[in-house]
Amino acid sequence: MTDDHELDGREEALERLEAAARGRWGDEWSIRATHFSDGTTQAYAYRSRGVVDDDRDEKTLEQERLYSDGDRTVFRRVHLHTEDIVDVLEEREIE
Repeated sequence: MTDDHELDGREEALERLEAAARGRWGDEWSIRATHFSDGTTQAYAYRSRGVVDDDRDEKTLEQERLYSDGDRTVFRRVHLHTEDIVDVLEEREIE
């Protein structure tokens, strides 16, 4: 279980990312955050620039990303391949 200080730090980091994303892209962005069981969080703000037309076998997307590395915010532009679900093997409500 995490204490309040860790949660506050997580919220502050997400707020900094949100402010940086708004400043750079206005209202067209998202934040992806992964919270791990050890209490740590990795997060980045991103904006999709769409499909890149190239000669690769898979559909390649271009994204602009912002992430926080301590006290600084870093911009990165990347090409990525999406993970498409081919088949759903099981889906059920958990009680």
